[in-house]
Amino acid sequence: MPLHPVSQPFARGGLLVGSLLMLILVLVSVSSFNAFNTIINFIYLPLIGICTWPRTDKIITSICIIFIFGLLLDIVSSGPLGLWSLIFLINFAVFKPHMKLKPLVFSTAFSSWFLLLFFSSILIYFFVWFSIDFPPRVMPLIIQPAIATCLFPLAYGLRHLLKKIFIDQFLRDLI
Repeated sequence: MPLHPVSQPFARGGLLVGSLLMLILVLVSVSSFNAFNTIINFIYLPLIGICTWPRTDKIITSICIIFIFGLLLDIVSSGPLGLWSLIFLINFAVFKPHMKLKPLVFSTAFSSWFLLLFFSSILIYFFVWFSIDFPPRVMPLIIQPAIATCLFPLAYGLRHLLKKIFIDQFLRDLI
């Protein structure tokens, strides 16, 4: 039985919640602070928005929104233009978060987050290696995902709050 996206009534408001969550996560991800003479970045946070993307049948709109937020992250983080867009779109295509069969619960979201994070770290390592012609440092690729994993429950709670605000009471569990 092929997987099909959910029908039109379930998509109402879902893209708004996904877009607002991505916007908040992109804006927070460009901030950094210095702790113990180490700069801490939150660059992996927008991947949480990809992992918890709402179920919808508007696939092309979802792809365009994710691409735009990837470009926005590249521009505000002064990274190579298109790197995060490519990573976001590859993850969206591989993990298909918009085609979940059941509503997203925390335990399944957290386990899919680990898979998405591992896959993204490998992609980032090789894309950065190809773009700067020498292997990147591994320690930031360990610290930044660990920080994003610690902040995952907060982002998941923010998604739940946005669902309560922007989605009808009867449709909340369907997205």
